[in-house]
Amino acid sequence: MKRNIVIASHGKLAEGMKKTLEFIAGKQTQLTVLTAYTDNQPIEKQVENLMSQFVPEDEVVIFTDMLAGSVNQKFFPYRSRPHTQLVTGMNLPVILAVTMEPTDKYLTSEKMRELIKQGREQLAYVNDISVEDDDDDE
Repeated sequence: MKRNIVIASHGKLAEGMKKTLEFIAGKQTQLTVLTAYTDNQPIEKQVENLMSQFVPEDEVVIFTDMLAGSVNQKFFPYRSRPHTQLVTGMNLPVILAVTMEPTDKYLTSEKMRELIKQGREQLAYVNDISVEDDDDDE
């Protein structure tokens, strides 16, 4: 079994996400990026070509940028492929968490929900966070 991670977005968001992820976690050989609408190639063909590279035993975790977006819609039919997880509304913490998961077994739906929950908790309106002054820090 091999775990493959796909980051797909409109424009170059996915490319930037990969660069940032590798800045933090080092080179990610299992990571593939799809930047839609940047080279006049139809998105349907890009997705089809990408997904055809994986063998049935491969695990594929796909991250897309927007739920109602065309990129996510083109990956939608692959959600029923065995060992495939489709996540939209991606953020760096959840992708990082998936890359750090052990690869000796497939990720379960429950584990993916847990990782998404953790990633969602990283989204915060920081203006609402108050830090009390601590005299011991001075």
